[in-house]
Amino acid sequence: MRWTSTGIMAVLRSICPEPRSACAGFTLIEALVALALLLAFVSVLGPHLFYARRIADKIDGRIAAQVMLRTILDSPVDRSILANGTRDGETAGLRWSVTSEPMFVDAMAARRDAPAAAAPDKKEEPGAKRPNWIAYHLVATVSWAPGQMVSADTLRLGLGADE
Repeated sequence: MRWTSTGIMAVLRSICPEPRSACAGFTLIEALVALALLLAFVSVLGPHLFYARRIADKIDGRIAAQVMLRTILDSPVDRSILANGTRDGETAGLRWSVTSEPMFVDAMAARRDAPAAAAPDKKEEPGAKRPNWIAYHLVATVSWAPGQMVSADTLRLGLGADE
């Protein structure tokens, strides 16, 4: 069985009488330099590894919030309640809110002085009133922890206040 040691040359001579084996292995200085390089490497990468671990631990909440946000935006909206303003709630530990406000932009639709002629296959009642559509800006926000939230906005059509 052959082995080498990092230590004093006198000890090596007493253990291994062969001169060729005295040159094998690392000296104490080489071992300390290697250990110092390893320590420097770990001290530089250590904080980044802990930060990456913290991000990975909180990713489940962010993914759940993104799924909830997409569900809120994709769900059908009751157009009669868009004018009411804010809706909020909590589902599976995620706080959510949907805020709607009307958008009044004159350039959105051309105004017509005369009503358009109805298609021949559709019968228009003389007393029928056309719905007053208004564009609403919806902002949906989902929060999974204090200070942690995702938000998205969209545009939906809703009935006007006089409907």
